[in-house]
Amino acid sequence: MTARDTQDLKSTSAAAEVVQANVDFFRGFAHKYDRYESPVFNPFFQRMLMGDLDRITANFHHALTRPTALDCGGGTGNISLKLLERGWSVSVVDVSPDMLAILSRKCQARNLNPAIVNQTLETYLAESSDSYNLVCFGSVLHHLHSYLEVVSLAAQRVRPGGFFYSNFDRAIPKRPFLADAVTSVDTLAAKIQYDPADVLPGILRRLKKLAMKPSPLHQRRETSLGDIADYHSASGVDDCQILDILGQEGFVNLEHLRYGTGRTSPIRIINDFCHFSESWKILAQRRP
Repeated sequence: MTARDTQDLKSTSAAAEVVQANVDFFRGFAHKYDRYESPVFNPFFQRMLMGDLDRITANFHHALTRPTALDCGGGTGNISLKLLERGWSVSVVDVSPDMLAILSRKCQARNLNPAIVNQTLETYLAESSDSYNLVCFGSVLHHLHSYLEVVSLAAQRVRPGGFFYSNFDRAIPKRPFLADAVTSVDTLAAKIQYDPADVLPGILRRLKKLAMKPSPLHQRRETSLGDIADYHSASGVDDCQILDILGQEGFVNLEHLRYGTGRTSPIRIINDFCHFSESWKILAQRRP
C-alpha cells in the first residue's frame, strides 16, 4: 500500500467516525439543542437570519412556481421552518434521526410539509441530481469532516439565478489562544444558564482533555463524542476558501460578513469589539 493509499484510508476512516459521532452525539443532545444553541433563540441571530431569508425570498415573489430550497443539515428546523412559512418548498437533509424527529413534530403542529431525508450530506449531494433555488447551511459546516468538498457539491445544486447561503459557523481565529480562552468562559456561562446539570461534567472533560495525548486518527485531544461531532468548531471554518469555491462555480458574492459570536450575549458583545472569536455568513447568487 502506498503512502497515498494509507492517507486516503485514514481520511475515509476519520470521515466515517465524524459521521457516527454526530449521530451518537445528537441522540443525547437533540432535546437540548433549541434551548442551548444561540442561533436558534438569540434575538440578534434570529433577526439576522430572518432578514437574510426575507431578502432571498423577495427575489421569487413573482415566480410562477414555489421556489425550492435544500436545507443541508437542517436539524430541528431553524432555517427550514422559516422558509416553509414564507411559501418555499423545502427538502431537509440531516444525518441525525433524533434532530429530524423534533423537526417532524414541529411541522405536524404547524401543518407544514417539508421533504425530510435522513442521510449524510456527502451521500445525498453525491447521489442526487436535483437542483434548487436556494441551498443553505446553518451552523453545519463545522460538523463535517471535509466541508470544502460538501460546499463544492452543494454549489453545483444551485440553479442559475439561485442562492447559496451559509451562516453561524466559526471563522478561523486570528489569535487561537485568546479565542479558546474566551470560548471556554462562554461555554461555562452558557452551561450555567441553559444546562446546569452538565457544568461539573463539562469542567471534568476539559481537565481530562488537557492531560490527554492527541488521537492518532484526528491528531487532536478528544474526551467526548462532542469533540468529534463539532469537528472544526475549535479550529474554525475557512470562509475565504468557500468564497473561492463559489467564485469558481459562477457565484457573485452579495454579502460576506464576520461578526462576534457567543452562546451568551455578553461574550458576543465582547467578541464584536475585540474580534477574539467570530462567526461568518456568506450570501451568494449564481449568475443566470
